Amino acid sequence: MSWRLALEDFQHLFYPRACRLCDAALMRKEEELCLSCLYALPRTRSTLQKDNPVAKVFHGRVPLDFAGSYLYFRHDSMVQKLLHQIKYRNKKELAMAIGKLYALELMEEGFNAPDVIVPVPLHPRKERQRGYNQSYYFGLGLASVFGCECSDNVLIRTAHTATQTRRSRWSRWENVASVFDLKKGFLPEKKRIVLVDDVTTTGATLESCVRVLQQGNASVSGILTIAFALRG
Repeated sequence: MSWRLALEDFQHLFYPRACRLCDAALMRKEEELCLSCLYALPRTRSTLQKDNPVAKVFHGRVPLDFAGSYLYFRHDSMVQKLLHQIKYRNKKELAMAIGKLYALELMEEGFNAPDVIVPVPLHPRKERQRGYNQSYYFGLGLASVFGCECSDNVLIRTAHTATQTRRSRWSRWENVASVFDLKKGFLPEKKRIVLVDDVTTTGATLESCVRVLQQGNASVSGILTIAFALRG
């Protein structure tokens, strides 16, 4: 046994890592989630299908090659707990782990990796309060498998908007229609971009970001999110 493995065994014995969802002790090769929780996650497995539920959200709104989410989201579910850990409990490593898992699944299905992954930005005030942008860390996980760049120096959020929770589709669109812009100095030529965020609901925020990128002559291939919110 190498000294590295011996050190890992020592650390696991005295500082056991716990699953972020069920608190069970993690085995050596488990990352952030235990196998039981990992297999129980409600995967969509439909990203590359043209008429998947996420892609239908954007039909007739913005031109995209694909749009998909890794998981289905319902309130009071394990996915809601997972997202809460990522967004409000400083579990950046969990966001990255989910990104890696999603990317591995996509690569197995023949996904063509983009040139750059762009996260939906938070307003600077909100990012200071939270300490990080969860979508950026999800994007880092994707990029580490795709072998591409994840850049948070492409889009900026120019206004601090009210929460989207409980807003109608039209109200959500009005809330974010003009709050994004391209950062100065970004050169979009010959770069295939994938936009990423944590959750797809009505798609208003993502649509607004896509429009800004496309107006700046950026080629947006598609959208990837952690979860897709099911209605009802």
